[in-house]
Amino acid sequence: MNARAAWELGGRGFDLIRRFERTENLPDILEAIAVTQQAIQLTSDSHATMPALLNNLGISLQARFKRTGDLSDISEAISVQQRAVQLIPNGHSYMPEALNNLGNAFLSRFEHTDDVSDISKAISDQQRAVQLTHYDNANLPIFLNNLGKSFLCRFKRTGDVSDVSEAISVQQRAVQLTPNGHPKIPIFLSFLGKSLQDRFRYNGDVSDVSEAISIRQRAVQLTPNGHADMPDRLDALGYSFERRFQCTGNVPDISNAISVQQRAVQITPNGHADMPGRFSKLGISFLCRFQRTGDVSDISEAISHMQRAVQMTSNDHTDLPYWLNTLGISFRCRFQRAGNVSDVTLSKNEKSVLGLTHVSR
Repeated sequence: MNARAAWELGGRGFDLIRRFERTENLPDILEAIAVTQQAIQLTSDSHATMPALLNNLGISLQARFKRTGDLSDISEAISVQQRAVQLIPNGHSYMPEALNNLGNAFLSRFEHTDDVSDISKAISDQQRAVQLTHYDNANLPIFLNNLGKSFLCRFKRTGDVSDVSEAISVQQRAVQLTPNGHPKIPIFLSFLGKSLQDRFRYNGDVSDVSEAISIRQRAVQLTPNGHADMPDRLDALGYSFERRFQCTGNVPDISNAISVQQRAVQITPNGHADMPGRFSKLGISFLCRFQRTGDVSDISEAISHMQRAVQMTSNDHTDLPYWLNTLGISFRCRFQRAGNVSDVTLSKNEKSVLGLTHVSR
């Protein structure tokens, strides 16, 4: 009786996890947690289904953590997934998946706590998952990509360049092992491009940013029109073009940056939280091209886009001072080019944001 009930509850929990992945409807993941916990209570540790039930509970807790930010959820996810790994017999085909999911949980907690021990545990578990997975297993590229993400996170925390090089190596392998036309190829390419871009920021090697551009162009080309990730991928590609321009002064690079950033702005939904940042980046690219060519139309475009970024941003936003400063630089550049005094006069609103106006008490 209990075994039958546990099997039905476990199946219900699994279906709810899959539905949540499609809809992100919070009640689905709450119910998934509840029914999977019930199934676990009805199942003995020695039963063959227990590791899968624990793993599914961990996945559900991770999903709720990503929605709510409650650290108790991710800590519980780690605990139940560690228990799952402990219960899986050595050599069992389920072990790599369980280790990968445990590593993902440690990675999620690291991203909120910045505890280096968590990211090191994530890498250790994900490396084991990769080592135990046959080269022709369809999950291997996913495991490799996740391992690469963890290496990149540790690099950003510690600055150890060997970590970002490891990230690039395993992400390149993930791309190589994924068949042409597979829907995950653009995802793997995007993460590989990010790792190359981050290594370029560390060492200034133009070959890294050039490879990042090539990889990100391919990710964009393989992304269907209308896909939700297209604006982010265009934005990333524009950033890489702009960074290479800063190194080489090659005008086609900054023109390419402007082109893809304009497209990113055009397809970003109205009211999206990233819209001000995208206007600011586009404005910066116009400013860069103006500084290279002296074309006054570019500095006017820079000012227009930066003004839109500022107008869309609340006074308490952490990026507002930076965007105002860049806008001020653009006004000064146009003043130096055209001599219009109004370009070097702060508006009342800009003074207020910068804390330059008197506040009555």
